[in-house]
Amino acid sequence: MFEITWMEIAGETIKIDAVVYLLWCIWVGWIFSTVGAFGGIMAGVGHISILGIGAWGKKLKGTPVKIGMYNDAGKYITDHIRFSNTAITWLNSLSSTINWYTQKRLVWPAAIAMGLGMIIGAQGAVWGTGGKLGVALYKGLFGLCTWAVSFYMFYQVTPRAKASKSKGREAAKRFQERVEELKKEGKLKELEGITNVKYSAAQVEFDFFGEHFVAKNYLPFFYGLVIGFITVLIGVGGGFLIVPFFTAIGWPMYITPAVSALTVFLNQCSALAGWFARGLIFPIAIVIGWVGILIGSYIGPRTQKYLPMDTLFVIFGALAFYVGLRYILAGFFGIKLPP
Repeated sequence: MFEITWMEIAGETIKIDAVVYLLWCIWVGWIFSTVGAFGGIMAGVGHISILGIGAWGKKLKGTPVKIGMYNDAGKYITDHIRFSNTAITWLNSLSSTINWYTQKRLVWPAAIAMGLGMIIGAQGAVWGTGGKLGVALYKGLFGLCTWAVSFYMFYQVTPRAKASKSKGREAAKRFQERVEELKKEGKLKELEGITNVKYSAAQVEFDFFGEHFVAKNYLPFFYGLVIGFITVLIGVGGGFLIVPFFTAIGWPMYITPAVSALTVFLNQCSALAGWFARGLIFPIAIVIGWVGILIGSYIGPRTQKYLPMDTLFVIFGALAFYVGLRYILAGFFGIKLPP
């Protein structure tokens, strides 16, 4: 429809469709800002398959180049996909964080605690795995990561998951009732959010629609070390690992995406710094994706309050399962399923 240059490497010019990229990133921005997860996965699907950059990594595998710390064009493209996912998710998480803050649903001290751990873990992944992954292995690992998202989504609608988060569900129920009440009165701008936030070096606590929540800071920090490494290894934001942590301790789904957004932003800042230090070149075409992200992440927090979360979990869970299956079969076994 409207081709533009993504990069020139080893005598080849990689082009993408700018319109497709814009529309895809609107979707990426919306889904991440709505559920606090799946944005990095969808950014990866876009760069690997929708835009076809993954195929170029396979085609140029072993072709000599000299870019920063890289001498293999295929491995440079693999890391460039990871880098591009990070750049998209960076803006997505920043925009979503701002939007969630204006919606009065951001518990920022908890996000800072986990984010500090993720910053350290991210650097470990950049310098420990940069230049070492081929496209096929990357696709397989990406597929496994996507399956983890799928299982997480499906688990959220099970009786066991719901029973473990009764306090959060009660707060969410009151939140929904309040939304309907103010909607009828035409006063949605008056919707309350988080109140009585108190924090210290040890913990954070707050109130949300009649329930009191507490979280210790050391648990998010150490958990962040691990997931910071995993997310940069795959080139995703990590919301699918962050959101389960906070929902597991009972926080309602109407506030966990906000914590996830700020945590992912901190992690992506660290990852971008590492990729730039390794010599990755920023593709100007990403600015088109950023425009889509800003549109989608603006819409997400404003539509989430109207959507049934269980339905979203099932739909996105099924989508993640199929996407993960395609990448696992293609990456590890060379089997291609239809799109």
